[in-house]
Amino acid sequence: MLAPPDLDPLAVRRQFGRRARQLARADFLWREIESRMLERLALVRLEPQSVVDIGCGAGAGLLALARRYPQARLIGVDASLPVAQCAHAALQPPERGFLARMFGPEVEPIARVIAADARALPLADASVDLVWSNLALHWFEDPDQAIAEWYRIMRPAGLLDFSFFGVDTLTELRALGAHTMTFHDMHDVGDALMAAGFSEPVMDMQRITLTWQSAERLLEDVRALGGNALRERRQALSGRGEHREWLQAIESLRGEDGLIRGTIEVAFGHAWCPRRKRRADGLASVEFQPRRMRSEKG
Repeated sequence: MLAPPDLDPLAVRRQFGRRARQLARADFLWREIESRMLERLALVRLEPQSVVDIGCGAGAGLLALARRYPQARLIGVDASLPVAQCAHAALQPPERGFLARMFGPEVEPIARVIAADARALPLADASVDLVWSNLALHWFEDPDQAIAEWYRIMRPAGLLDFSFFGVDTLTELRALGAHTMTFHDMHDVGDALMAAGFSEPVMDMQRITLTWQSAERLLEDVRALGGNALRERRQALSGRGEHREWLQAIESLRGEDGLIRGTIEVAFGHAWCPRRKRRADGLASVEFQPRRMRSEKG
């Protein structure tokens, strides 16, 4: 089993909700990981009729998926209502002229967006061909249950494609004494996929080095990525003196080229839903095919 993150789920939703219209500050990282995930999808022969983006954020990933699979029905899910509302607004069809609105056919949005808990997705069993999730798994309150939900909603022979922050993310800040959330080991996630019923899971990892020109900008980007939602976080604001000490400590990470460096470890995973899908009670269905009788020669 995957260890639940040391996060306050209410604080996670509140922090993302407060920053719903400022998610673009960290958008560079989501879009970079998204492009790498799409490159991997290009190697897979898949024509999904239905796609769901779990942890869809402000909806940019759904736009990319719509370009890749223009015939697919797209659904976005995010735990934060303000974020889901931003995605809903971003995915509306382009504004049309007055006559087109009055007499033309109704144009549907690019995707339908739902605010929902990853542990209880409001989607039918075996209804999705592609489950996509970009940098969301490490935020889930119960990652095992979330993976079980991915399996539940997936059609037989469907594909799961996802990414999350790995164990060495922000290791430089932790070395300075920063208290960050605990990230999952990709091998443990692979085991969780097998336990949920997925087949042929493949996990791999890449490290990305980010650079900043100032310690202030580094802290702003870390807050934009989700901020501090730890259960044991201090409730009161830090004073100016402590903030100044943190800026000085981060300055020690500045290299000879004048830039501050930080590591982001990104784990990628994909897995298939078996054609004979395991039932909710843990059993697998068995099919009996009648044997053809050989005709006797007279």
